[in-house]
Amino acid sequence: MNRRNFIKNVGTTSVAVATLPSVIDGFTVKALAGGDAMGRLLEDSDRVFVIIQLTGGNDGLNTVIPADNDIYYNNRPKLAIAKNKALPLTDTLRLHPSLSGFKKLYDEGQLAIVQGVTYPNPDRSHFRGTDIWLTATDASVFGSTGWVGRYLDILAPSFPTELPEHPLAVQVGGTQSLGFAGSKGSMGITFRDPDEFARLVSTGGGIEEVPAADLGDTKAAAEVEFVRNVARSADVYAKVVKTAADAAPTSTVTYPNSDIAAKLRVVAQLIAGGLQSKVFLVSWENSSFDTHANQVVGSDPLTGAHANLLSDLGGAVEAFMADMKNSGNAGRVAGMTFSEFGRRVAENGSLGTDHGTAAPLFVFGENVLGSVIGADPDLETLDNRGDLLMNYDFRDIYASVLLQWFAQPSTVVNNILYHDFSKTAVPLFKGASTVLEGAAAGSTIQFRSVSPNPASDVVTVRVHMNLIADATVVVHSMHGKKMLSAEVNPVSGVAQFNVSGLSTGNYILGLYSGGAVTHSLLSVQR
Repeated sequence: MNRRNFIKNVGTTSVAVATLPSVIDGFTVKALAGGDAMGRLLEDSDRVFVIIQLTGGNDGLNTVIPADNDIYYNNRPKLAIAKNKALPLTDTLRLHPSLSGFKKLYDEGQLAIVQGVTYPNPDRSHFRGTDIWLTATDASVFGSTGWVGRYLDILAPSFPTELPEHPLAVQVGGTQSLGFAGSKGSMGITFRDPDEFARLVSTGGGIEEVPAADLGDTKAAAEVEFVRNVARSADVYAKVVKTAADAAPTSTVTYPNSDIAAKLRVVAQLIAGGLQSKVFLVSWENSSFDTHANQVVGSDPLTGAHANLLSDLGGAVEAFMADMKNSGNAGRVAGMTFSEFGRRVAENGSLGTDHGTAAPLFVFGENVLGSVIGADPDLETLDNRGDLLMNYDFRDIYASVLLQWFAQPSTVVNNILYHDFSKTAVPLFKGASTVLEGAAAGSTIQFRSVSPNPASDVVTVRVHMNLIADATVVVHSMHGKKMLSAEVNPVSGVAQFNVSGLSTGNYILGLYSGGAVTHSLLSVQR
């Protein structure tokens, strides 16, 4: 008798078993654990983060187009998107015309585009590159846990001995992501459809037919208990997921007819129905973005596989955010895209592009500091293989999510990411208070108002601090350069500065006090 046979005996539940948290020998699952720590786990913050994986390596240069750069057009005589066909972002950048959904979010200030994201010594292998992004390790390190899993490890230190009532993380479709792997197994669950998940669990029977007590103190008895524990946790989560899906109001949003849109529809349904999971992950289930050939059709760069994928992506995210707004959840939901690498600067001979390095990354949500962050792609200064150099390490973005969205202290974030990326985190979220190492206990600050905004001369900033402390407002360019600063009056909580010397555009306001920092967005217009 062995584990494989026992899992086989579980019947159709084995499909769910393969996607559930690993309950290892020696740990007993408490299906609806009521301990204080677990009870507080999902009450401390109701923020949700959605990750969209662009599997295969997205062509960043045809996604966010350097439309005023002749080098781009010279290297892509057949693939380049004409400036007058693309969607305007800045004076020098355009979006692929298929990303009208992203353009709408950008115009509404709900989309940040972070330029040139990769990591030192990038690996151009799909498998290795994906592992590096999911584990958040250096290129020379082979990690066995994921960055999301390590974050959830900290939130649920008793997992899996005690399970929260709701799953910590959910992946819709696909096999369990390495990103969810924690120190004691997977911290998330995977399923394609809530109804199917519940049906598979409810019809899976068979484990109670093998009496573990009759097997004595043997390995077989431990295997029976292993399967029973997994099945019990499956039963708990299947019911919770099904209850949330059934509780969701009927959506009035029309989603595109695509795989990724269908998955985001499920995520929206579960959030609207009250599922308290922290992180959701969706992805294309094959290397769809691996556009070595036929990236475009014939001589028309606006058609083909890449255009279709970007249309699916932009339309799905636009519909998802509209759904979140309708259900009253838009303010507590944010998300990002990632792909294991970008593509080469030059097109190849097969109407496609080959594996490259840096590429843009998108962050979306109502509380995102919507703008283009980072310098335009430098197509002259390339690495020794002719690929783009890094503007931002992808772990700078992860640090931003953990610090600013989930409000984790910098010491915790640095432990999760193995290095001090708190210092290089990119300002991405409005009103997100980050507590830095050495901060005074209870340090929190927030912007009350920034007016006028847009501004042309004097700006008045009003802030709230729960400690009597010095505070400073700093104006940064979108590339991170310090432009202006002003001290906050400790009595009135007001700071003023004059932006008449700044160029038209968007700027990031940083509010610093007592070891805490929060950010907002300021537009300057003439």
